[in-house]
Amino acid sequence: MRQDGVVTQPGGDAPHEPSGSDQPGLPPTPPAGYPVPPGYAEPPVPAYLPPPPAQGWGATTPAPVGATATTEGTAVVALVCAILSWLVLPVILAIVALVLARSAERSIDASAGQKTGSGLVTSTRWVAWLHLLLVAMIVAFVSAFIVAVAVAR
Repeated sequence: MRQDGVVTQPGGDAPHEPSGSDQPGLPPTPPAGYPVPPGYAEPPVPAYLPPPPAQGWGATTPAPVGATATTEGTAVVALVCAILSWLVLPVILAIVALVLARSAERSIDASAGQKTGSGLVTSTRWVAWLHLLLVAMIVAFVSAFIVAVAVAR
């Protein structure tokens, strides 16, 4: 070992970084890829393995090994209906979107992690309820306007 803390290999000039067992009184750890000779320290073994990463955003139940989670098609259709309700058949498509969102949520919950799309269901509900609220406000405003004009005559 040189004074700068770098250990040189026996019979060569190639330095390697000191490891925990390169301290005085302990045999050094051999470089990676070399067999561990008798009297040398074994490489450290991790105390535990980290858990596998969750599947998808906000996944709580891991999918079975070898299976990939798929997006629930009903959730996609529900979101499309909620968005289209702003342009075509306002109230009807918003209500259809809410019914489809409930159906998709039940299917996702029953799939035990095989299906995803709970974010789509949440988005569908927000878009549809905001649309229905806006339609109700417009109907109330127009009704109040008509009554006000009729009373003023």
